[in-house]
Amino acid sequence: MSRRLLNGRYQSEELLGSGGMGEVWRGRDLRLDRPVAIKVLTAAGVKEPMAAERFDREARTAARLAHPHIVAVYDFGTEENHSYLVMELVEGRTVGDLMAAGPLPVVQALSIAVQACDGIAAAHAAGVVHRDIKPGNLIVTPAGTVKICDFGIARLPRLAGQNTLTGPATKLGTSSYMSPEQALGGPVDPRTDLYGLGCTLYAMLAGTPPFAGDPLSVLHQHVNEPPPPLRDRRPDVPVELDALVSELLAKDPADRPADAAVVRERLAALLPRAGTPLAVVAIDAVLADPGPPPAPEPAAPATDPGDRSGRSRRGPLLVVAGLVVLALLALAGVTLLNRDGEGSLAGPTATTGPAATPPAAPSVPVVPVTVAPTTPRSRTLAPATRTPAATPTPSPRITSARPSPTRPRDPIVALRLSIQEQVDAGQLNPDAARDLHAKVDAIAKETAEGDTEQAQEQIKKLRDKLSELLRGGKLTAAGYDALGADVDRVAAELA
Repeated sequence: MSRRLLNGRYQSEELLGSGGMGEVWRGRDLRLDRPVAIKVLTAAGVKEPMAAERFDREARTAARLAHPHIVAVYDFGTEENHSYLVMELVEGRTVGDLMAAGPLPVVQALSIAVQACDGIAAAHAAGVVHRDIKPGNLIVTPAGTVKICDFGIARLPRLAGQNTLTGPATKLGTSSYMSPEQALGGPVDPRTDLYGLGCTLYAMLAGTPPFAGDPLSVLHQHVNEPPPPLRDRRPDVPVELDALVSELLAKDPADRPADAAVVRERLAALLPRAGTPLAVVAIDAVLADPGPPPAPEPAAPATDPGDRSGRSRRGPLLVVAGLVVLALLALAGVTLLNRDGEGSLAGPTATTGPAATPPAAPSVPVVPVTVAPTTPRSRTLAPATRTPAATPTPSPRITSARPSPTRPRDPIVALRLSIQEQVDAGQLNPDAARDLHAKVDAIAKETAEGDTEQAQEQIKKLRDKLSELLRGGKLTAAGYDALGADVDRVAAELA
């Protein structure tokens, strides 16, 4: 479609993109004098069976979804055999465009996913399943707002059969982000979009979707193969985010989180703030990679080879200064032991700095101070002359892939993390962990809705499940005690 006027009102101006069935143009609504996006069904689309119906369905479906994180639909019509859809013009780039430069920062991926969950939850509340959640259908504005677009293959599962867009055996979507039930031509429900979100999160963090290859091979992998562990591709991803992505990518929809609102809550809990696991992971990443070697010492001024007085005076001073610093560090260590009653450097004091700093203080700013003494290439006294209280001796445990024992402030987040820790430690059967995560999701949902009585009932069911797993040998006694303590925290917080 060249520049033309549609319905005497919508002037097309510039082609923004095109696909097999349609084109999207930048245009202007002359009546309201505002910029719009105009999607037009092309000649190829007109010849495609069901394409016109899908186009009409997209207009009617998206028009009923008024939400800040969904591209708004303004109008729909047909002129000279050209079906067109007039939408909100969103300036920005798709997540797919952002990923062209490589994996996204963890915080940015979390922010995008949280906003996408808001839009997905709104669509589900209206009875709409998008069925094609992927990076190319998420637009990020310059202000960072995420908008979901392209409801062209959406399904309305709550309506009568004649109002569904496609039959249950029709495969529609993008293979890299298609759920197993879609690949098999089975029925879809809101958890189908959660699988697409899981693939999108995985791609944002790893740089590529979980499965690769030709389309048929990818569909086979979605149905039959477990995704490669995300932390193998992106070690700085928090353990609980890795666990959530694994749940979203479960083959059986019943093993995925309950709904988009629950997923949003779990993602939002990981956004940076005092005491969150992200701060711990950031420290781990920097400790594991000390960074570039320190700048070399300035060359000593040229002197007579026989005159070594300058170096002879500096040597004893360095030794004495070093001994003084070591003594101060030892004194600081004794103070920590006396105050906390144990020598663990993984507690709040060891990661947040001086004793006067409250446990909730952000831990990321102290990373450079913590890392400097661990650099083996540095043989100067520069790192050692920092304030002793802010430079605790690094512990090998902090540089491991496991999270710090410092518990998240949110007891539900801490419980989810504890479940994953028991699996990693061999204390809990991985299959049983999925059931526990589902029960925690139920607790979180009732808590978010303010139904304390139902939340307490879900806590009771979780305790019963822990006892059942202990009796069945799927949970060790040590794991049972650890998880029981975390459940107690959730119950106390609820009370």
